[in-house]
Amino acid sequence: MSTVTGPTFDTGRTVLRRALVGGVAVTLGIGVVAGLVGLLLYGTGGLLSGLVGAAFALVFLGLTIAGLMVTNRLIGNPNPVPALVVVLSSWFAKVVLFILAMVVVGRQPWVQPMVLFVSLVVAVLAFLVLDVLVVARARIPVGSVES
Repeated sequence: MSTVTGPTFDTGRTVLRRALVGGVAVTLGIGVVAGLVGLLLYGTGGLLSGLVGAAFALVFLGLTIAGLMVTNRLIGNPNPVPALVVVLSSWFAKVVLFILAMVVVGRQPWVQPMVLFVSLVVAVLAFLVLDVLVVARARIPVGSVES
């Protein structure tokens, strides 16, 4: 006798995990490509600039997803206010840290600004496109499912 099971749905955690793993893979790939292009165009400084740009995108965008995963696990409350407080305060902290990091890195003699900029922008855009695709393909119920 076979039992009929209903459709399987994603949870918020599985969607966030999929976005984080995919974002890491895409950003690492972009870092490798940007590093190689930077190496060919500008030498070691270009290589490091490409890798640093991709690493910045990975760290700052990955922290958002990781923060949401931790918040979801720790709070586990249907009230969204604590999660929003954590997310908004982490975004504010990341903006401040990003500005400080860019000032410090920008003053280094080995930095190739164009390679750093293009690497960072391409990695951010790819990470965001991947996030949109993961969320769009997620199977999350929006209402009650009757059996």
